[in-house]
Amino acid sequence: MRRLIVLLPLLSLTFACLPAASSTAPSLEPPTPTRVSLQALGAYHATFEMHFEGAYSWTYRLESRSDGSAMAYDLHIEGVKASQNPGDVRIVVEGDIAKMRGPGTDDVCMQFPSDLDLGLSLLTPDDLIPLQGTEISLRSTGVEVIVGMEATHYTLRQPNLESWQDVEVDIWEDVATGAVLRHDLRAAGMDPLFDAGEGVLSGQFVVDDIGPQTIEPVSGCETDLPLPPDATRIVKMPSLVAFESTATPSEIVGFYQAALVEVGWESTAEPETGIDATLLSYHRGEQTLDINIESRETGVHVELLLSEE
Repeated sequence: MRRLIVLLPLLSLTFACLPAASSTAPSLEPPTPTRVSLQALGAYHATFEMHFEGAYSWTYRLESRSDGSAMAYDLHIEGVKASQNPGDVRIVVEGDIAKMRGPGTDDVCMQFPSDLDLGLSLLTPDDLIPLQGTEISLRSTGVEVIVGMEATHYTLRQPNLESWQDVEVDIWEDVATGAVLRHDLRAAGMDPLFDAGEGVLSGQFVVDDIGPQTIEPVSGCETDLPLPPDATRIVKMPSLVAFESTATPSEIVGFYQAALVEVGWESTAEPETGIDATLLSYHRGEQTLDINIESRETGVHVELLLSEE
């Protein structure tokens, strides 16, 4: 049987941020770093910017914005080799759906389940200069006001920490919620991201604003290909739509045999059926559509591959 195999491309983003569900903060007793949710802040806007001065210099900037439920990330990297730069992208995560678009995707919208591992590596400042599980001494220097909130200021000065030297870390933790409002770092060592050799890494995560935020949706993920009403975990990429359903393979075959005819598609071959997969083939004008239906324990996984003749 001719078997359609579609490999979802790994989106090779080096995506460093303080994610919506976590941040890095020292607890008060004892002062050991722990991850404290920024969700306690509700709606906020934050920025994480890093610079590395080594064999060459690069800058990484990520803005994160929350309206209390949805999250938006805007990523910009400059100074690195073209092969290492994924390109500027904007990602909006709402519920279990993530949508991404920008120069890094050739301005094409990509949609995928927010928990799908596509090679996105979420980093925090603590991942770059690790504070957990080490013998460190965070010292409180008192309470200061950050973005209108009272925050305890902790400092760390360490000649050596893991692979870093001359480490300087400053963390401001919101007294009321425990959320990190600012995290400054500076250290000497090898470039951890873009192979710029030995140099100096400096960075700052800061909550710029707490209050109502507007998150513009990512457009362009619509498709005119029919999907069954119970389709879940939908992936939309150029020339590819994939989803899961609790229906049986025969029910999905019947759905597409009826739905595609209604929108002008014509079958080019009889369904090809194997033990665990069924392949449907259609054409409309200069377009071809292959539909691979794979049996799963809980239903089916379906991939629709669209191409031009």
